[in-house]
Amino acid sequence: MMKTEIIAEPGKQELFIHREFDAPGELVYKAFSDPNILLQFFAPKGINMQFLLKEYEEGKAYRYRHTDREGNTLCTFKGVVHEMSAPNRIVITSELEELPIPGRAILEIYEFIELSGSRTKLTIQDICRSVDDRDAMVKSGMGDGLISIFKNLDELLKAEI
Repeated sequence: MMKTEIIAEPGKQELFIHREFDAPGELVYKAFSDPNILLQFFAPKGINMQFLLKEYEEGKAYRYRHTDREGNTLCTFKGVVHEMSAPNRIVITSELEELPIPGRAILEIYEFIELSGSRTKLTIQDICRSVDDRDAMVKSGMGDGLISIFKNLDELLKAEI
């Protein structure tokens, strides 16, 4: 089983997420850059993802919602895609709409590094507005959600999307 590593050094506004996948970088990049593929894995098990604004391309805004089996909204994210540099990097902003204080956007940088044996290392750097925002994100259970999402992607990559 692949290990998801989250590094959140005390007192810093950023965190790093590292995860390796048994698939070529081009395929892993495609999974994170194609909204039709994102819909298939980018929610924890048992949660549905729905794009409300699906223009997931450089310079465009996006918005998606996670719902439970009954259709209740769990969370809604919005942001802008700033860069899509296939197959190496994606840069987006992401903001959780349900936060009590709006404007807490996070800058997210996804880097896809080719490894030997058709493997890929994904590094995500999240930069928050404050240390408190970063710490709240870590305490929210985001790690468990990421682990579930990455397991979903493992299954999808086995089928070669």
